[in-house]
Amino acid sequence: MKKENPEVPSAPINYLFFGFYFVLIAAIHVFHTFLIEPNLSLSTYFFATYAFAQCALETLVMVLFAGIVNTYLPRFMNFYIVVVFFMFLSHVIDFPLVRLMDMSFWYALNFISQESYENFIELLLASNVSLMVWVLAGLAGGLLLLSGIFLYRTAEKWTGRRPLIVSFSMLGAALSTLCLFLLSWDYGIKTHISTIYFDRFQKTLPWKSTFFPPRIDYLALKNMLQDPEGEEESMRKLDSRVFSLTHKPDVYLFIVESLREDYITEENAPRLHQFKKQNVSFEMALSNANATHVSWFSLFYSKFPYYWGKVDPDEWKGGSIPLRLLKKMGYKIHVSSSARLTYYQMNRLIFGEGEHLADAMFIPDEEECYEPYLRDESAMENLFVQMQKEGSGRMFIVFLDATHLDYSWPKEMTRFTPYEEKINYFHAALTKDGLGGIINRYRNALSFVDSQFGEFLDVLQQSPGGKEAVVIITGDHGEEFYEHGNLFHASSLSHPQINPPLYYKFGENESVKQRARCKMTCHMDIFPTLFHYLTGEDLMGEVLQGQSIFKENRWPYTVIGRFNASRTPYEYCIHNGSDKLIAEFSDERDIFNSRGLRILSTKNCRDENIVKELGTIHEEFGPALERIFSQKMQ
Repeated sequence: MKKENPEVPSAPINYLFFGFYFVLIAAIHVFHTFLIEPNLSLSTYFFATYAFAQCALETLVMVLFAGIVNTYLPRFMNFYIVVVFFMFLSHVIDFPLVRLMDMSFWYALNFISQESYENFIELLLASNVSLMVWVLAGLAGGLLLLSGIFLYRTAEKWTGRRPLIVSFSMLGAALSTLCLFLLSWDYGIKTHISTIYFDRFQKTLPWKSTFFPPRIDYLALKNMLQDPEGEEESMRKLDSRVFSLTHKPDVYLFIVESLREDYITEENAPRLHQFKKQNVSFEMALSNANATHVSWFSLFYSKFPYYWGKVDPDEWKGGSIPLRLLKKMGYKIHVSSSARLTYYQMNRLIFGEGEHLADAMFIPDEEECYEPYLRDESAMENLFVQMQKEGSGRMFIVFLDATHLDYSWPKEMTRFTPYEEKINYFHAALTKDGLGGIINRYRNALSFVDSQFGEFLDVLQQSPGGKEAVVIITGDHGEEFYEHGNLFHASSLSHPQINPPLYYKFGENESVKQRARCKMTCHMDIFPTLFHYLTGEDLMGEVLQGQSIFKENRWPYTVIGRFNASRTPYEYCIHNGSDKLIAEFSDERDIFNSRGLRILSTKNCRDENIVKELGTIHEEFGPALERIFSQKMQ
């Protein structure tokens, strides 16, 4: 069309390129909204329309700036095309990230940019994808970005045959119209939208928010989080009476990757299920994080997860306080690990500088044991050899990894079919059609771990001191299979991701089962419980923040942190056994300088949003916050 007024700036539009941009990102985000609820509802159509309009608005902004750059800064046009194509790729990558990890592309880019080189490599290795594949993927991504220039210029030649010239004022009018539509759509319809899945729907939007987002309650705090005590200060608080034990039974602590409590059934894991019934278990056991490294920290330090990141292995060289205490009691510590303990320097953080707390450290050769299940077998074989040796006062710490995605087991032990030969993560994000095959992979890996644990129990019966040994088994966290919108773990604080099993066997002491009456426990309670059992007294209240399961009048809350890579978590769940308060610190970069909490949601045990007034939140969770922050809230 011809310019009617030469005074009004205008530019030809590459409608093929930007049409492609709009159609693809709109299809991605609209499709995502239809994956949230099993049954379509008004919420689905509200957010699908919202996603469509936001994509149109974004595309028009891109078109407007393309015209401005092409008209006034033509030398920068290729750079602008790369920026636009980068934005397009961000939408493509954002979809599986939000779907699987509940993490936006921009959030992921932010935390990766702040990782050290060592931690970044460990993150890549933890994905069970080879470094060569990651390198090739990075090169492909760079080439794909540059291909945007080729696509734009090719489309430009085609559109040049039938040019479409639009004035900047027309684009501005279209943008204004779209904005007014979204404002009226938001204001007129949102009051009729259910709040149950509102937060999950909102994350499907291109901009992750509506024009009028729900009001976020804010809790102002009189006192900030206190820095953790130094290691020497913590050691000075220990009661000297616990350093001498007349009886030191062997202790076995098993920590299994991604172990989910409700999958411990007679069919999936018969030996674990039997162990649970015969020994000490709980109505609700919780991890203190939905990610491995923070969970390990809370377990081995018996500290709240928000202290992760404040205990620096370069400064805190002594390792875990509970393990140091066991050494003072005369225990020898044997470690047998299939998992990579160098992940976020956990080997130094748990076992101290030079891993000096470990009297023996066995880690299988990854070149020889290239599959996780092979490393598990090797770690267990080493354990069995050590168990046969005469002695007592030994603590065996065993890390098993076969149930880490993408789940590993010897194929001749396959029990559950059909299963996915290889997990296709993009396909898993698009549909639940292959979910049964993924779950069967997990069940087969779990069945293998169960067989290894069953073999351990058989060996234990024949081992010196086996009948009086303490056995503890837990998972570092749980695993989700789209029950609440995500897959695997480290994505949200949903119940499947934070509910691992936690079982204790205290020799053949049947009376202990009667003493352990608490209904809810967590990883922080493991070492306080162990010390209470060994000494007969609860002496760790001033040193360890967890609580013995034998303690009367227990603090009825559990604090759980959400994965935040190497940084201190800033989003937390406070669980009271029936409901959850999910909140984040107002200062995400330094939670120890935060003066308040933003209340993200309150949920029940089924992870459904429930509306609670601020006064009710104060009443139900105020005692928990008072302990965490030492002083009462304003």
